[in-house]
Amino acid sequence: MPSYELITTPEGLARALKTLDGAPLLALDTEASSFHRYQERVCLVQLSDRERTLLVDPLAITDLSPLGTLLADPGMQVVIHDADYDLRILAKYHRIRVENVFDTLVAAELLNEPEIGLAALLLKYQGVRVDKKFQKADWSERPLPAPMLDYAAGDTANLIALRDILEEKLRAKERWTWAEEEFALLTDAPFNLPADEEPAFLKMKGAKMLKPHQLAIFREVHGWREGIAAKMDRAPFMVFGNEPLLSLAIDPPRNIQDVLDRKGVNARVLQRHGQELMDAIQRGLQLPKEEWPRIPRHKRWDRDDDYEERLKRLKQVRDRLTLASDLRPGIVAANQMLMDIARTLPGDLDTLAAIPGMRRYQVEHFGADLLKAL
Repeated sequence: MPSYELITTPEGLARALKTLDGAPLLALDTEASSFHRYQERVCLVQLSDRERTLLVDPLAITDLSPLGTLLADPGMQVVIHDADYDLRILAKYHRIRVENVFDTLVAAELLNEPEIGLAALLLKYQGVRVDKKFQKADWSERPLPAPMLDYAAGDTANLIALRDILEEKLRAKERWTWAEEEFALLTDAPFNLPADEEPAFLKMKGAKMLKPHQLAIFREVHGWREGIAAKMDRAPFMVFGNEPLLSLAIDPPRNIQDVLDRKGVNARVLQRHGQELMDAIQRGLQLPKEEWPRIPRHKRWDRDDDYEERLKRLKQVRDRLTLASDLRPGIVAANQMLMDIARTLPGDLDTLAAIPGMRRYQVEHFGADLLKAL
């Protein structure tokens, strides 16, 4: 296990960050509470340079602005594995913007690595075996046990060495500029998130398969669960499982015992809040038809008899390019991108490049072949 320093005071943070100021590379990871708690929060920040590892406790140090100043330095490259979530929660809860990112997962995707998880990459390239037993641990508990801190330190201690290997392979395959383009997009992403207006109850897996009268019940019982989860500060699925919650809408119970008889139900929650649940079900059952929730319809396109044929040709070309270049299909062009190309019919490379989400390297290396497919 790597050695580390646990930072729990603003003074300790300032002193530790001063030793990192001006470093060209810094590995970063975070641990959050979203799996166990209703209130998502950053519970630990791991930082490593080539010699040392720091574990910063944001529950003890609420002001992480000095860390934000360090990470905003464009001269420091910050190495993260699967950066999207880490960047989003640092931006959301601490307004931290990481200016110069190297994502080892993105690099592995561009190299078409068969396994892109951090544990698999560390084992393959450095012979480091990672124990995943704390992957779903409750990082909001305090004090954190020594084995959990050891685990957290291991997430970043070897990340810079892995980055060096992946950069060398990217350059050898002449894909380094591809990686730079992808990395640059990660910096702005947390601050340009599209407005999400979809109701929370519709985001749960299986909800959109319900009929309107079932959705009326589901919206009520989902709101019941959210309220209890917020009061308990527990992840909603730990209060009442997703599958039994859906079953209440599909087959409304006649009484509390009917709920208790269903698989996966938390009896203790029902003992305290069962009547509130039955009231929520009744509200859904009694809702007038004209007030039933409806699932928003997708944009309807004008009839185009040749669209499916064009899309089929595009997929065939994409699959051929994928094999020829030893790439993942999404690196050449994701399915949604192919659908956009088939719909908009770009006539030249400039028009193709203007399609939202299209990368410069995709246009340069694969654009002409994709246009021919049209």
